[in-house]
Amino acid sequence: MIQSDLDELLIPETELEELSGIALGDGFAGNFYRHGAFGDSRKLFSMLLNELLIFCVTLVVSLPVALLATQHKVGSFSDSQIFVWVLQLTLGLSVAIAVAWNLYRWVKARPLATLAGLLDEVDKYHEVIKALDIIDRLIAVGNLQANLMNREDAIEALNVTRESLVCALKTERILRENQEFIGRRYELFANIESNLAALMAMDVSDRATEYGRLLNEALEIGMSVHKEVKKLQNGK
Repeated sequence: MIQSDLDELLIPETELEELSGIALGDGFAGNFYRHGAFGDSRKLFSMLLNELLIFCVTLVVSLPVALLATQHKVGSFSDSQIFVWVLQLTLGLSVAIAVAWNLYRWVKARPLATLAGLLDEVDKYHEVIKALDIIDRLIAVGNLQANLMNREDAIEALNVTRESLVCALKTERILRENQEFIGRRYELFANIESNLAALMAMDVSDRATEYGRLLNEALEIGMSVHKEVKKLQNGK
């Protein structure tokens, strides 16, 4: 069981959906732009299964078209030749339809590219929390030397990173749902700027320790979030 202070730092999927205003299940269109989706075996399997189902549907649609297209050849060619033509035409049409459908979904999902990038950062953030929990357990059984001050720094850094991620997700949603100028975005941008400054100002001189390394990872996540929000601020 993860410690309570670490559990409070997690951003559950329900909260992510509330912040983004989008269902983030396996059918989330933005997965096309998520690097983490290809590294997660469960998500990758779900995507491949979805592609297989799409291809099966295209086969069902393509077969009658192929049969109609080769109908005039019946009687003039052998059954084996007709079968090969039907098979080739069915597979060709199926592949073409599947590719066209995926291109359409990819283009439609383009507005979600920034959200997908932020969700990848949330995944990295959760990995840091898991690593911190493992370190705590190792310390508890005496395999690592405790350094409470470093742990407090890491928790503080994760708190700041969480605030930055939440601000970035709110900003992304506001700009996605409202393409025109939104005054409130500057308040959110300012929050992210101040959070990043707070992370960078922390004393991370003891980077050789495990807690120092995790604090540094939190800073890298914060900088990535800052970069994504800068793209939004510039309207890219």
